[in-house]
Amino acid sequence: MTNINEYNYQIPEHLIAQKPADRRSDSRLLVYYKGEDRIVESYTKNITDFIDSNYFLVFNNSKVLPGRLKVIKRENNRDGEILVTKIIDLFSIEVITDKAKKYKNGTEIILPDNSIATVFDIGDDLIKMVRSDKPIFTHDFFETYGKIPIPPYIRDGKSDETDNERYQTIYSKSYGSSAAPTAGLHFDENIFNNLKNKKIDYGFVTLNVGLGTFQPIYSENIEEHKIHEEEYTITEEDAQNINNAKKNGKKIVAVGTTSLRALESAYGDGVIKSGFNKTNLYIYPPYRLKFVDALFTNFHTPKSSLLILVSTIIGKDKLFDIYNYAIKKEYRFFSYGDAMLIL
Repeated sequence: MTNINEYNYQIPEHLIAQKPADRRSDSRLLVYYKGEDRIVESYTKNITDFIDSNYFLVFNNSKVLPGRLKVIKRENNRDGEILVTKIIDLFSIEVITDKAKKYKNGTEIILPDNSIATVFDIGDDLIKMVRSDKPIFTHDFFETYGKIPIPPYIRDGKSDETDNERYQTIYSKSYGSSAAPTAGLHFDENIFNNLKNKKIDYGFVTLNVGLGTFQPIYSENIEEHKIHEEEYTITEEDAQNINNAKKNGKKIVAVGTTSLRALESAYGDGVIKSGFNKTNLYIYPPYRLKFVDALFTNFHTPKSSLLILVSTIIGKDKLFDIYNYAIKKEYRFFSYGDAMLIL
């Protein structure tokens, strides 16, 4: 058993990025060559200095729903907040409440448009269902009344107009995530033009980021942690392109841990399988990657499943060697921070 405290570390507060780089690709990039045990420092805009046409990138194109909603508890007129993790249908949503234990089964809440909805238990300690008597839960509803759910370590979770753009990837496609696939936030049109010029191909998966990605680990031993299910989709065209790249000897670079988990989950019978599915894949040592060869990712929070995933690829001791190096070099950490590329 591995104690979760082995994945704890101290980060100076001023290195927790409160806003993104002025331009997406101006973020710093730490490149780690596993085979050579070598670090190179650069910038995200220079990623094509480190990869060529022998690599194939896979991005997660899920879009962050403006799903942080202010509500009022009808029984006592107290303000509250919910975070939408899934739109079930026009009448129902799955949510995390601000204080889950105080939203008892049957609690009525007033939504921002003054609609009345009821909170229901669904057999999960963290997630509840909110059901309205009117078909209101459209994308327009959330765009009108919701806020982008930035993490609590960024400005106490209070988003502004800038986050509406910068907490989305430029290639995001359809709403479904309650947190950004943050590795992709570094990529801009300039990088995609460079990829095209250097004949570096890429494809997409769609994994809707939820609790499975951002829930902290509360269990004492990392092996006892359970990942919440997240939904993912890979189109037939993307699956074919990804499989052809692998067949032709290209190295698959997952842009973000969510892309990596989707690919590893969809792998079977020697190929990536297309279609809609769900995954609760938790990657921790001694897991060995089945399909992905390299990872582009952010610097992750202490005691997180994402930090543990990265340690699975390069080893825990090397992970903290690199993180300590990044801290000394004043890299910016977490969602709006800098990036690393593991080759």
